[in-house]
Amino acid sequence: MSEQDVQKLWRQGEEYARQGQANAALSAYEALIAIKPDHVLGLLRASRIAQSLGRYRVGHGYVMRALAERPSGEEAVLTLARALRMYNEPGALLECVQHSRWRERRSAEWLTELAMLVSTIGDNHLAMQLLDLAIVRDPRHPPTRYFRGVVQMFFGDMDAAERELELCIARAPGFAQAHWVLSRLRKQTENNHHVDRMAQQFRAIPRGGDSEVYLSFAMHNELHDLGRHDESWRALDNGCRLKRRLAPHNRGDAQRMYDGLQSLCDAGFVQAHAPVEPEQAPFVPVFIVGMHRSGSTLLEQLLGGHPQVADGGETYSFTTQMRYAADYRNNGVLDAELVRRAAEVDYELVGSRFLAHSQWRAKGKPYLTEKLPSNFLNLGFIARALPQARILHMVRDPLDTCFSNLRTMFSDVNTFSYDQAELAEWFGQYRRLMAHWHSVMPGRVLDVHYDALVADPEAVMRGVLDFCDLPWDAAATSLDGRGAVATASSPQMRGGIIKNRSAAWAPYEAQLQPLINGLSGLA
Repeated sequence: MSEQDVQKLWRQGEEYARQGQANAALSAYEALIAIKPDHVLGLLRASRIAQSLGRYRVGHGYVMRALAERPSGEEAVLTLARALRMYNEPGALLECVQHSRWRERRSAEWLTELAMLVSTIGDNHLAMQLLDLAIVRDPRHPPTRYFRGVVQMFFGDMDAAERELELCIARAPGFAQAHWVLSRLRKQTENNHHVDRMAQQFRAIPRGGDSEVYLSFAMHNELHDLGRHDESWRALDNGCRLKRRLAPHNRGDAQRMYDGLQSLCDAGFVQAHAPVEPEQAPFVPVFIVGMHRSGSTLLEQLLGGHPQVADGGETYSFTTQMRYAADYRNNGVLDAELVRRAAEVDYELVGSRFLAHSQWRAKGKPYLTEKLPSNFLNLGFIARALPQARILHMVRDPLDTCFSNLRTMFSDVNTFSYDQAELAEWFGQYRRLMAHWHSVMPGRVLDVHYDALVADPEAVMRGVLDFCDLPWDAAATSLDGRGAVATASSPQMRGGIIKNRSAAWAPYEAQLQPLINGLSGLA
């Protein structure tokens, strides 16, 4: 077959894809790959179409074949990196970057997107190297300055982060995400805040989109610090209403998911352990779960101080292996369809793939934390696939937790958190599910109470380390010398353990009656 035939099949695949004829597009791409197996973009197009048709493992296979070709062209590398991130293949993504020749003359835009992808898998040192080179290429590129500010925040250098974000805003005043991150770096004061500048931007941006959402949450943050609570609430309420419209919560699917979990994952299910011998595992996984904003980052940072523990951060690694075993890509950690398919999943495969794909994060240490809070949904599957895993459940005051969720602008997760009634409903579903886990696997889950942890870190951490079969080490009681923290709690992790935090919700008690009533109605 000639190169002309290859180009013809490529054009056919692209045209079918543009028309929405997925099966025909996939056939064209697969015919192309059959005659030119090293056609990287053909492999990647085939992967994307296969995944859209519900053939998750087929799509994954095409992406890994593309990686094996070690592409170096800009489009191929970036398309491959995006696909590897979508399939949550962090080790493969790092391999892709290593072979990308990124130190050659690449654009600031290309380097910045690659840095963002690398940062999402936790390698912020490599991300900063990419961003440093992007600055050399174009020191005036606003997204580069913005993301350098974000990574500096992750590293705890708030002054450097502020300088980078201000450089971004100077070049692009309407860069709403930069205003939002800037609002979170420190407590604003009457003599040093950005409220007036953001008010000017509100008059300039398109209404109803993401920019208005980011600016609304940023205004709420700063006005809250200034004690201007009526204005702060109006900003928060506007941001929540817009975000809920852009990312609606599917209450029906959530209810089916919760019902399905409790029906499937009974005591017999969770105790039918996959045949993975604990002594054969390269590390002991420690899952830290709970509601978002319940203190999970604090617990992981404390545990990460122990010399035998690597803090793995917040990943979707377990869900990724559930998706692979079920041959299905869901949104978020779990949905009703993945629960339905979970009855037929090979849990030995899930466990072995999780260990293999996470081992690089452990860096040779015998324990590895995974602190994605919403893994509380996966606990029945975790118990089945990883009998050696330790499970720590962060528990915090319901109203403190829920209000903190309400005022946090998440990306594309936690869609329940922008409406008070939906937030209270989700919290009730979460609490009932946690009671179910305690019932069907007694002793497998340790509740760690946030208020007790901040009041007496040593006493609580002694219990945590004992539960994990770890020897006592005082390094697990402070936040000194920690690495990058790439979560919403990043700014709070840099001033030591904060004690006696006043209830942030108190100034908004009148406006929070739907949430308060919803929570008080829970048994």
